Amino acid sequence: MAARSLSRPPTAPTVRAGASARTLTTSAPDRSLTPEHERARRLADPEERRSVRRAMTLGAFVWPAFFLVDLYLGLVVYPGAPIALYAGFRLLGEVAIFAVYRESLRKDISSRRLKATNALVCALCSVLISVMALRLGGLGSPYIHGLSLVIFVEALAVPAPWRDTVWYAAPSVASFPAIVLVASLFDPALASALRDGAQLAELGAHYVILLAAATIAAASGQVGWSARMQLRKARRLGRYRLEARIGEGGMNEVWLAWDESLQRNVALKILRSSAETDGRVLARFEREALALSRLTSPHTVRVFDFGASDDGVSFIAMEYLPGADLQQLVRESGPMPPERAIALAIQACRSLAEAHAAGIVHRDVKPANLFVTRMGDQHDVLKVLDFGIARLVSDTTRTQSVRGTPAYMPPECWMDGEADARSDVYALGATLYYLLSGHPPFEGSDAAQLVRAHLLQSPDAPSKRRGEPLPAALDDLVLCCLAKSPSDRVGSVGELEAALADCASALERTWSDDDARAAWLAREREKDEERMSLVASSGPR
Repeated sequence: MAARSLSRPPTAPTVRAGASARTLTTSAPDRSLTPEHERARRLADPEERRSVRRAMTLGAFVWPAFFLVDLYLGLVVYPGAPIALYAGFRLLGEVAIFAVYRESLRKDISSRRLKATNALVCALCSVLISVMALRLGGLGSPYIHGLSLVIFVEALAVPAPWRDTVWYAAPSVASFPAIVLVASLFDPALASALRDGAQLAELGAHYVILLAAATIAAASGQVGWSARMQLRKARRLGRYRLEARIGEGGMNEVWLAWDESLQRNVALKILRSSAETDGRVLARFEREALALSRLTSPHTVRVFDFGASDDGVSFIAMEYLPGADLQQLVRESGPMPPERAIALAIQACRSLAEAHAAGIVHRDVKPANLFVTRMGDQHDVLKVLDFGIARLVSDTTRTQSVRGTPAYMPPECWMDGEADARSDVYALGATLYYLLSGHPPFEGSDAAQLVRAHLLQSPDAPSKRRGEPLPAALDDLVLCCLAKSPSDRVGSVGELEAALADCASALERTWSDDDARAAWLAREREKDEERMSLVASSGPR
């Protein structure tokens, strides 16, 4: 689909997806990718992992089911065959299949490693089948055709270019001759059979069928892979090729997309087709793009492009950022040190100050909309996301709908839906409360309870909810932001930034980039330990 640009900001800006969608941001051009981006490019994509998982699931049923055939041949056709050995082979193959299945569940596995483990389990199963075939009929064993099943299962479940199919099918095809040649060195009877023309002709007949099966598997894999590639090419908006959906909201979807002009990944926020007929939703979507295109703060997610395809699909292209939002960080590690919470809140103030100066009220400030990433050598760089329900102060259009996130909405938004810069101060104060205490100021089982709390109740001090002392000035500042009346709050985010700076200077220590680097390294270690623990706990016993 070709796309026409509605407007393109003069600078390269960022965005994210709807009020409840996961955030996406974009990377720098490929030639200057960070190590994190380089690792990400090597990771197996979700479709690749699903294909391998599908193959292993099928193999997990087919492989042990053929033990019934082992029993029949070993007890009836070739009496005296070592059935216990074959049972051990089946168990060994099942363990290997399960191990590869577990690998395919890992989001951090590289494409190369996934392909290698997949090929290894195919080769192992082929070797086990070859050994069984040798004991169940020798050179003319019908069990040779079990190798065809291995190749077919792989080709059907994991469509791939024919060269890739040949790469993993070749060990399967070669396994029986290799096993026979090795065994003939220790078995005179087998060595004699290799000199028998009739037996070799029978083996050749079986192998003609096996090679035909491998050829058909390679062709079918190529057809399936080509169809998938055509589908992927069809999923595009202008110069953007859609790779994978990474988030969704009520009216939007966020896709990982490839910008073919600038050769980089972007986060593409797309308006759902069902929402395109709603003029208000479309106007709000375009208003978000226009609002973000005006903002240049390094702490505001940047928009690269926005427009619509020829068939009317509206989109916003944004930068992709590695990291986590504040809600995720608090859920993982609990309340933040006050110095870190202050440092992050100050960055949010700087983003919102520019927005307010441009006449833009965010209206949905909350921990999930504040994203922390790394920019060059700087850690803990905060980006304000999701201006999807932002409002221009100059916009005289009134609405009776209440928009925002209940746990962080100021009282005036509950009453008449109107919001100004002081409403963002309230929401940022509620967010700071969450960072310091691990809880929002008010909690309830439904929206009605939250409405009453925001309108009528006074929150406890953050230190009380935290369970340990905080500077009194910080407690007072947060509670001042949460005043019921806008006139009783801190007057602006600029004043809030100055007050936060005063609180930071009164602390025994400040949050440095070394602290931020250590925090992110600790988080990465915890994630690695969790993954290792998961693999260890679910692995074969």
